[in-house]
Amino acid sequence: MQISMIPEPKKILAGEEGYADPAIREKKVNPDMGGEEYRLQLKKDGIWIEGGSETACLYAEATLEQIRLQCKDELPCLTVEDGPEHSWRSFHIDCARHFIPAEELKKMIRMSAHFKLNKFHWHFSDDQGWRIECKRFPLLHEIGAVRRGDHMGNYDSDETEDRYYTREQVREIVAFCGELGVEVIPEVDMPGHVTAVLAAYPQYGCRGERIPVETQAGIFRDILCPGKEETFAFIEQLLDDLLELFPGNYFHIGGDEAPKEYWSSCPLCRKRMKEEGLETLQQLQGYMENRITAYLKSKGRTVIVWNEAAYGGNLDPDTIVQLWTDDKENRLGEHMERGGRAVISIVKNCYCDYPYGITSLRDVYELEDCPEGLAKAGNGILGTECLIWTEHVRDVKRLETFCWPRFAASAEVGWRGQDRSGYLSFEARMKALLPVFEKYGIHAEKVSGWVPAQEEADRQKAEFEKNFSAEDRQEVEKMQEII
Repeated sequence: MQISMIPEPKKILAGEEGYADPAIREKKVNPDMGGEEYRLQLKKDGIWIEGGSETACLYAEATLEQIRLQCKDELPCLTVEDGPEHSWRSFHIDCARHFIPAEELKKMIRMSAHFKLNKFHWHFSDDQGWRIECKRFPLLHEIGAVRRGDHMGNYDSDETEDRYYTREQVREIVAFCGELGVEVIPEVDMPGHVTAVLAAYPQYGCRGERIPVETQAGIFRDILCPGKEETFAFIEQLLDDLLELFPGNYFHIGGDEAPKEYWSSCPLCRKRMKEEGLETLQQLQGYMENRITAYLKSKGRTVIVWNEAAYGGNLDPDTIVQLWTDDKENRLGEHMERGGRAVISIVKNCYCDYPYGITSLRDVYELEDCPEGLAKAGNGILGTECLIWTEHVRDVKRLETFCWPRFAASAEVGWRGQDRSGYLSFEARMKALLPVFEKYGIHAEKVSGWVPAQEEADRQKAEFEKNFSAEDRQEVEKMQEII
């Protein structure tokens, strides 16, 4: 019987003839193994598990679970020796645009851990809502979490969204992740995507004017003002509040889609540029990101930003850059040449909020995890990330269907790197492992929808594009010009 496993192990060795005893006889940590390496032995006298860490032992158990789903108690005798190509195998969930209840979020995390994804990038703040209870700045959840309607895309509702996670819920989710060997990476996007923040505390924008939490999707002009010293005091206190909840090694501070129109006319921003010897507004953003980074480094954290934050060419080389969009000037390559590191999450392969007719399961699987132009950086590429944004995802079934099995494909990309068996092999193994979704109550996309035929793909694309009017497209293009 052919046994399917995802991610596909690097080495599977045949054992003695006959069936293995299904009982686990030993599970131990072997310090001589790599931190994520494991060995799973199915033998006539029982099952033996060892790994380089407790998390690695969990990986072995996940592999064993996949074997059991296919073989029941008639387990073949075999040995699996395995370990990942990339240490960074992340999944991202946006809970800001549309709130995802804590129990559903845990279900998504549990499923991700099963496929050996090891980092949860939690996006809980954006223009359309701030979703975590804040002790030091309570207006963030009292005002910033309240959106008076939902007009994202072609959806039209005046229903109020006012949900957020309590601090106790956040601690529970972080602890739940820890039990599964998943590290949580919180993100507070700065200086852009902060409409919900400025709705609560408008004094930290250049204009200082109170604005409402956004009900539409898009890129917006009001961003944090780096010319005001009080902006940095606010950010540091806010970070202190969040660091109480997130004890992990990493913190994401965004840096994408920050239009600088108000910076260009702000006397305080211009004054800051002159004082710091900055020639461009992109360098001013680099200065701002570096100040925030310095504070987080003083707290023992490593900082991550989206690749637009590197456009000024002056980013702290210790900062990890997440590549999601075109980097036409090769700023990421230059950053990596100075010792920087990167995570690969290219839109066309990694964004799972598009229908399968735009980003098919094959597209996700065929991500180039070491893109052309970065190959010489080699070890500077930490790994990959798959993402779901929720502007157009309003219910948990759609969330699950869009993510699964695409997140599983991304997991294999991160685990195997360029040494993959190919999409057809993955697809065959994924079909054999569909029972895992049923076991965990996940509404995965049907097999027929994984790689839609051209006619169906065209239909899905046309339907999705109804979310964007000509005016919306023009506005986004205008904002891109002033980022």
